[in-house]
Amino acid sequence: MNIKLQVSDSVYKALLAGGNRIQGSIGLVSPTEGNFNAHRRLLGEHPDTRYIKLAHGRASVTENRVSLTLRIDRRETHVVPYEVIDLESQEASDFVYANS
Repeated sequence: MNIKLQVSDSVYKALLAGGNRIQGSIGLVSPTEGNFNAHRRLLGEHPDTRYIKLAHGRASVTENRVSLTLRIDRRETHVVPYEVIDLESQEASDFVYANS
């Protein structure tokens, strides 16, 4: 499959200047054309980030921010979402408290 991709000037300049990869997503306009939307990777910018991997996500702590992400696959039919939210948010809360 070939896709014609539009990249913003700032992303193009960053690619030329740094030679590094740019993380982002592609929004398809049609089956053969799309727009690239760059986004920043926060962990690379904050080397003081502490995080814990949870069974269904991750919690992270920086000096300025706390984040909790949970993802439950729909194929996990044995998992009850509200139980995951309750148990893993408590585990994340304990981690944040210990790292504040």
